[in-house]
Amino acid sequence: MPEDVSYRSARESDIPQLVSLINSQYIRKKTGEYFHWQYFNSCYATVLMCAFKDDALIGTFGLQKRLLRNRLTSGQAIDLLVAPEWRGKGIFGELGRRAVEYFQDLDFLCVLPNENGKIAAERALGWKTIGKIDSMCKNISTADVPHSVKQREHPVVVDRNDFLQFMYNPTIRKWRFEENPIYKYEYVRLDSVTFAVTKVFEDPVSHKRYGDIVDFECPPDDRDRLTDLFGVASKHLQQQHVDTVTTWALPGTRSEQAVRSLGFIVSPQERYFCVKILNPRYEFLYNYSCWHLVQADAEVY
Repeated sequence: MPEDVSYRSARESDIPQLVSLINSQYIRKKTGEYFHWQYFNSCYATVLMCAFKDDALIGTFGLQKRLLRNRLTSGQAIDLLVAPEWRGKGIFGELGRRAVEYFQDLDFLCVLPNENGKIAAERALGWKTIGKIDSMCKNISTADVPHSVKQREHPVVVDRNDFLQFMYNPTIRKWRFEENPIYKYEYVRLDSVTFAVTKVFEDPVSHKRYGDIVDFECPPDDRDRLTDLFGVASKHLQQQHVDTVTTWALPGTRSEQAVRSLGFIVSPQERYFCVKILNPRYEFLYNYSCWHLVQADAEVY
């Protein structure tokens, strides 16, 4: 590992370099407002660990302290990046170790990375990939009627209300959606307690418009109500002239059954769920079938 690289947590004065580094590597651009919101005005305890060569930013590793609904505490990694010319030198692993040391009461660590991030988390940090998350997509130019599709290799449907889920409440959703500087989110409601959160994203390369169902509040074992909710959310997005509606529905869940009945099909994507348990009492966190994840759990949505 290079001896002339220094490490510290981000300061607001670093934001111009953060924008420059992130935008040099990704098609989806971020603004200074994003970094203010995500790291200096967050509803979560959050740290962004940075690596510098002299005064130049060369790497970042963000970590959010988040609760599950069962009150276990996670450290979720976000905005992971090392400049290409500095990769393979141990910088990513050192950033990760320093970010994790920032918090003293975490039960486990997790990340929802692309393929490069998955490989880095496995090799440099010893995290375990427990699942691959494909999108469920519906091309709205096709007939808006239920139709049969080939099933995944997960025929067993789990009936349960105790899925592992990240905590969302009105305070978190206000910060995550209403105060988000990148996207505009809208609520689609069946009633006061059953709703979905949607957004429209235009691909900067293809210019296709995607309508994402990024979050929802509904009993996870109530297929009929889930079907109604996803149907209403899909129609809401269709009215905004999107080409495709997308969401996450993990294998073997009522959510997957619901969206399939509406004509959604699997669209493979390079998104993974990686976990590292810090408290040995919680080995069950490695069981992917216990999890309920939504797009909003990943910072890219």
